[in-house]
Amino acid sequence: MVRPTEFKITRGDTQTGVTLSISGDLDLGTVPVLAESVERHLGDGVETLTLDLGELSFMDSTGLRLLIELDQQARREGWDLTLIRPRHETASTVLKATGADSALAFKDSPER
Repeated sequence: MVRPTEFKITRGDTQTGVTLSISGDLDLGTVPVLAESVERHLGDGVETLTLDLGELSFMDSTGLRLLIELDQQARREGWDLTLIRPRHETASTVLKATGADSALAFKDSPER
């Protein structure tokens, strides 16, 4: 039996940009939702974007692919992307297995 999880994106404004806090599963079904949200914020002129994945409960390869694409897009277009590490092991497994946890702009959450 597959356990349903609620996917949620919460926006927070910072002094330097926008933080999108993501909870739930980042997978084939939810990646388009996050990608659309990111593009909407970038379209509004955001120059610094933080994706807080701290409450992410699971991420598959499509979620990883989105993070890699956003990293490449940020470098190409000149905006700043910061990623906050997932706290849950099931969400960080794909990052550790591929080396993306050290290759991408991950930081620990300040309150950890």
